[in-house]
Amino acid sequence: MASVFLSYARQDAARVRSIAAALERADHTVWWDEQIPGGDQYADAIERALEAADTVVVVWTAASVKSAWVRDEAAAGRDRHRLVPIMLDGTQPPLGFRQFQTIDLSKWGGGAGAKDLDQLKQAIAARAHDSGERGAERHAASVPAASRQRLWLGVGAGVLMAAAGVGFYVFSGPASAAIAPKVALGGFSVISAGVPRQLQQTMNAEILSAFGTEHEVSVLTGGNRDAPFVLDGSIQNTGGALRFTVNLRNLRTGGLVWSHSFERALEDSLAPRQVAVAATQVVRCGIWGASAYKKPMSDEGLSLYIDWCNEYWGGSPDEDRILDAARRVSSALPNFSFAWSALALSAVPISHRAGYSEAATIGREGWAAAEKSIRLDAKNPEGYMAKAGLLPSSKFTERERLLQKAISVRPTECGCERQTYGDFLTAIGRNEESVDQYDRARAMMPLAPMSNVRLAQALLLAGRADEANEVLSNMLQVWPDAEIVRLLQVKSALWTGHYDEGVRLLQAPELHLVEAERQALLHTFEALRSKSDTARDDAVRELHSLALDARRNDRLIVAALAALKGYNAALPAADSLIRARGPALADVLFDPNFAAAKLEPGYALLVERLGLAPYWRSSGRLPDICRGSTIPSFCTSAGKEQQ
Repeated sequence: MASVFLSYARQDAARVRSIAAALERADHTVWWDEQIPGGDQYADAIERALEAADTVVVVWTAASVKSAWVRDEAAAGRDRHRLVPIMLDGTQPPLGFRQFQTIDLSKWGGGAGAKDLDQLKQAIAARAHDSGERGAERHAASVPAASRQRLWLGVGAGVLMAAAGVGFYVFSGPASAAIAPKVALGGFSVISAGVPRQLQQTMNAEILSAFGTEHEVSVLTGGNRDAPFVLDGSIQNTGGALRFTVNLRNLRTGGLVWSHSFERALEDSLAPRQVAVAATQVVRCGIWGASAYKKPMSDEGLSLYIDWCNEYWGGSPDEDRILDAARRVSSALPNFSFAWSALALSAVPISHRAGYSEAATIGREGWAAAEKSIRLDAKNPEGYMAKAGLLPSSKFTERERLLQKAISVRPTECGCERQTYGDFLTAIGRNEESVDQYDRARAMMPLAPMSNVRLAQALLLAGRADEANEVLSNMLQVWPDAEIVRLLQVKSALWTGHYDEGVRLLQAPELHLVEAERQALLHTFEALRSKSDTARDDAVRELHSLALDARRNDRLIVAALAALKGYNAALPAADSLIRARGPALADVLFDPNFAAAKLEPGYALLVERLGLAPYWRSSGRLPDICRGSTIPSFCTSAGKEQQ
């Protein structure tokens, strides 16, 4: 078989053919997919060639970085320590491969004897030598054939790795027993010049702080090896930035089950804390869920599960990629309850995606996964949380019952069951009650941006602005660039009347908004400051135009329309937003600037149509807007029905 496996995008075949020819003239045997024999199974042939190759040369171009096949092949080469990356057109490698030295052949003219090829030939020779020395190790660490076939054929893009800077080194040996939720702190090493030595101690301290002391997943220090895992890492000066690499290793098998690289500016004094929070969040998710599995779990299975945790907690904007990561876990671990709840949770946002032809199918897949997760483990709170999220938008009573069940069975490591119930309470207008749920959720993740933002917003809506501002101020000391904090501050300026502050925040280039939205919001604040009817009407028209576009309509647009008292546009925009993105978005109806609109007939019709008024009538739990001197008709009808 081949000594060099050439991975490339079909659009680049002409240039790649020249590379293959040049390498063959240098006495390398090159395999690429033009050599697949007729009648051979495509994926099987590629898999065999990858397994046999001494080196995997991946050709990065504008086309190949978008190819799921190329990324998968590159990941296979990387995870077997055989990767030699080159670029032909100056395109940066995709996330997950930027930590490798990439050979630049963008100026290569195609000549076999060109000096540009010398570096490539040397890299291939070095990898081939290393590969020969590592032969026995590769055999012991190889993934079983059935698992490899599942990885190739079972999912779409990014099978082995799609997250930024993350690598999973998969071992087939099983763990010796059910996973204990303990992690030893192994420390961080400095591996280059130009890194302050105190960063080692700082990272250790921040990791300890991020883990906390009141959680199921505990961290052990002092060289303690009673834990089945060790968390360690390195810090490197890459020239223009600091690279923090965090590793999770299985002490029983020797396997590296997770590794993630974080790039931070050299002068960023908050980098250690932010890296510690992000890394421990993923590790706690993976170890906590896996500890509920009462059977031995292979490093391969744990790696796939932590991969999903990284996608889910890392805030990946690609909902389909998160779902694919969950599918890989459930395929590898069909008897693992948390694999199925991961799949169910990942299906929730897609099932509510407006206009998506597969939304209902994904919803059914998620529901079946949630039910299976509960059958496997009736104390898995994520199964109940997922079912609540997958219900039709109008099923508020059933949703609340499931969320309360999730709280009752087992506290999560992240406080997610509390945060999710807080989201529900906010979406049905019970903001004061949501404060307690968000506060209890934040206790589990005290430094995570989202838990703090949710609590701060609930406090603002409950009229506790001083407490909210203290939460936000503390949060900005850790995450000064957190955009979700800035967006909440813009929205709260619409509530508090601090219009100058809203303008200042919107003018900051760090706030990433579509320019049309930024300008419409600036015009909103200008109209509110000037109290000009003309300026108000112009701003409403701008916002209304954005609200008609499902890609642009969001909470901030609806809040701005309500602040301008443009209820004829604000109510349809709120309705459209909730229908497009799911019931959690119903919280827009309880924006303080909607207070006057609650007496409008259109408001009563909307809460009736969405199922909120029927829920209030059946439960007797009225929203906060039913208090005060002016009571809407739907409040009194709900109260009478309970008498």
